[in-house]
Amino acid sequence: MRHITLFTLLMICCYFRAGAQDTLLLFHPTANNLQVIQHLNDEDVFSLDGYHLLGVYHELEKYDYGQALEYIEHNHTDNFSLRKITGSLGPGDLFEVNACTGQYMHLFSNSSGALFMGGPDIPPSVFSEAVHLLTTVTDPFRHYVETSYLFHLLGGNQDPGWKPYMEEREDYLISGICLGMQTMNVATGGTMIQDIPTEIYGIWNAEEILDLPPDRMHRNYADMVKTGYDDPASDHFHRIKLEDGSFLITETGYQREADPLVLSSHHQALEQLGKGWIVAAQSIDGKVVEAIEHEKYPFVFGVQFHPEKPGLFQEVIKNTDSFAFHLAYWQYMTDALQKIKRK
Repeated sequence: MRHITLFTLLMICCYFRAGAQDTLLLFHPTANNLQVIQHLNDEDVFSLDGYHLLGVYHELEKYDYGQALEYIEHNHTDNFSLRKITGSLGPGDLFEVNACTGQYMHLFSNSSGALFMGGPDIPPSVFSEAVHLLTTVTDPFRHYVETSYLFHLLGGNQDPGWKPYMEEREDYLISGICLGMQTMNVATGGTMIQDIPTEIYGIWNAEEILDLPPDRMHRNYADMVKTGYDDPASDHFHRIKLEDGSFLITETGYQREADPLVLSSHHQALEQLGKGWIVAAQSIDGKVVEAIEHEKYPFVFGVQFHPEKPGLFQEVIKNTDSFAFHLAYWQYMTDALQKIKRK
């Protein structure tokens, strides 16, 4: 990691003495993820009013968090800091008391919620499956720490006798985007479709994927056809179907006149649901889960699409009902943080 100044050392610790501020955790706090959250806050899309954002990561993750510290220092984001989790973790001890359990409890006890962002694929060993030929795992310890923390909070089918931390605080907020939602599912005992085109549609080449109707594509494969290179950040817009009674309708206040258009960039999807989940939205053909919510905890939910990406603020959906849907989503997030804020 790069040289850490006195300023950044103070920032790492300042959440312990944040005064009147509450704490919101952000797992995998890369410079880009910090910038995204800051942008949403600056644009009054998602307000962090009264909150300190604490970025959480494992010491063995591959990402250079010196870049995140430099972002915090350079942008004078005094309400951002980082916390490193230490201790051994692996597929065999994620869903039980482990070397990080005490740190998880400390984080849970000193925060009001946690955000989980997008990224590459979860190691299939975490959900007891072999590795699909198209699965790409780049940073296993990121997945280990996120999956294990979520299991500690929510419990799962892996250990029916586990007492979830959230039994003591049911109003804790957990929100996942794309990989984040997938991690929430796997952490509670769910499994994954490791590649949508091959496992759902039986398609093994990019040309045939591009011939599918837009609502059956969940990633843009055009670059692969042009260059032979699969860009994991290739975005694609498609519609989703909101389930009657889901939080995406009842809690956001979104007035549904048409199926909203969302931005996606994923090739995997939920397969078997983990413990406690209800499907909140699906793809138009009903083959891909697009959102989930917890049957017991009111502020625990995830979405497969990307409501945070800058592309959403481009002309594709701006000034449309779909744009209003995304604004309503972030307003619900803002309102939820204020409801659960500890006095």
